[in-house]
Amino acid sequence: MTLAEKSREEYGLNRCLRALGLSKGTWHRRQRRPAAPEKDWELKAQVLSVVEDHPAYGYRRIGAELRERTGERVNHKRLRRLVNTWDLALSRKVARPKPSRVRRILRTGRGKLDLVSGREMEPLQALSTDFTEIQYAGGTRKAYLMAMVDVGSAWVPGWAVGSSANRDLALRCWEEVQQALAHTGRGTDGLIVHHDQDTVYTSYNWLQRLLIRDRTRVSFAEHGAKDNPWIESLWGRFKVENGSLLSEAVTLEELEWVIDRQMRYYNTERKHSGLGYRAPVAYLEEQGVYPRFLVEIGPPSGSVSGAQVPVQVSDTSDVPLVTAQAIHEAASDASRPWNSLDDDKRRKKISRAKQRLNEEAVQCMTPQRFCERDPQGDVQSWLRAVGSLLGR
Repeated sequence: MTLAEKSREEYGLNRCLRALGLSKGTWHRRQRRPAAPEKDWELKAQVLSVVEDHPAYGYRRIGAELRERTGERVNHKRLRRLVNTWDLALSRKVARPKPSRVRRILRTGRGKLDLVSGREMEPLQALSTDFTEIQYAGGTRKAYLMAMVDVGSAWVPGWAVGSSANRDLALRCWEEVQQALAHTGRGTDGLIVHHDQDTVYTSYNWLQRLLIRDRTRVSFAEHGAKDNPWIESLWGRFKVENGSLLSEAVTLEELEWVIDRQMRYYNTERKHSGLGYRAPVAYLEEQGVYPRFLVEIGPPSGSVSGAQVPVQVSDTSDVPLVTAQAIHEAASDASRPWNSLDDDKRRKKISRAKQRLNEEAVQCMTPQRFCERDPQGDVQSWLRAVGSLLGR
């Protein structure tokens, strides 16, 4: 208003108001306002000083800053009225932070960042990935799922669930993928990892891990989700087909168990029209790639043995823990001992071992083995009691 008043004689009121984006109604309303008291003008200089130093502050933070600078408390209603009167409530521009070096490189390489879209990909040549939000506990809680899907076969070699879509979750997912690829006899050299330009995927730690340590090639979607249809297709199918199961999970651990089970179903049993109505693992087998799933439960009483991992257990053993530890030690580097893993990593491995035990070990149980493991008939009596309670 002050600027319009100063310039109206030279340029005319209408031109001044158009240049400032103000209406005539606003002008005349401000002209009818009574003059501000002298004490308000004294306060204005202090407020302008705060706004200059902190352009994003609203009247509440301005008030707090004034108390710190002058020791005087200004009523928040008065301050809000004065800020509006002085047009300081109008949006103020805050300088954007400078883009990171990675962002500057991506900006320079526009048009050449996408290594996947529009190209035919062989199995295990490129992986597509992203985060998605999962609601559980009847929709009252949310978690985040990250997975990587093979562009050439729809196989999902790894996934991870957590409470935040952050770099730690992404690296957990990547470690699962590395382990799954190792089971097929393949490494990550030259593998393309395709994703959007989310802050996680443009962070130095993520790119250093993939590009330098694991020698992959990184591809960026340049036009959002439409340049990353493989992972979007997975999310669409997975969340729709398993929506009720995901919603019924009460805890994050239960949600993780449901996702593990359904991802394994997606890989090994669910038929895909794009693969000639075959499951991804069956398709990979036809292409000469044989994912070897480690936990294959085998026979003798008192032991859980697989094609590659024997596990000795006793009546007092924590079987899922012992099994998960044995599988980890057989499949991982000696540089990553079990005790060096963080709690989330160990919990997930134990959950997967428990799932395989529940689904596969039970199929190996026979009446003879059952009697050998329960010579006193304790388990049989428990089962009969449970059956009577269920009316069976």
